Amino acid sequence: MSGLGERMMRIAPRERLILAGGGLAAVAMLFWAFAVEPAFTGAREAAAAAQRKERAADDLSKILADYRRQSARIGDAAARGTAAKGFSLLSFLESLSDQARVKANIDYMRPSTSDVTAGIREHAVEIKVSNIRLDAMVSLISAVERSPHALRVKRLNVKRRFADPDLLDVTFVVARYEEI
Repeated sequence: MSGLGERMMRIAPRERLILAGGGLAAVAMLFWAFAVEPAFTGAREAAAAAQRKERAADDLSKILADYRRQSARIGDAAARGTAAKGFSLLSFLESLSDQARVKANIDYMRPSTSDVTAGIREHAVEIKVSNIRLDAMVSLISAVERSPHALRVKRLNVKRRFADPDLLDVTFVVARYEEI
């Protein structure tokens, strides 16, 4: 160490000042590179992670609210379904198709029953209607949706007829839920 002190004494004062300033600049850059910058980067990453978590929490709360709304809706539908004892979905849909004047165009009506969750059963009817005009289809599906029996159109498939583009082939599934 004494060799370094002797060398520094032999250098001109101006050069000593330049070397000291360069050394301080090097120490400052090392401090910045290994202490300050990683701290700022970590803070930015933590803030970005917090924002992602907040968005995920918002999405989760929306999903939970939707789940609760759908669960209540199924419960309400089940309660209304049990209130109407003796209700036949197939008979009801036949009468609606007769009122909408599309009964002659119905190819088939396939009823099915399945358990959705514990205590909830779904009754569904798949209906295929051929050569139907758009206004007749809309009136039939609207009548289903407006019915007092808490029915819903679960699936809808509409195809335009090749021979006559004004006519449609429609396949849809109407479902209702009940408690068992």
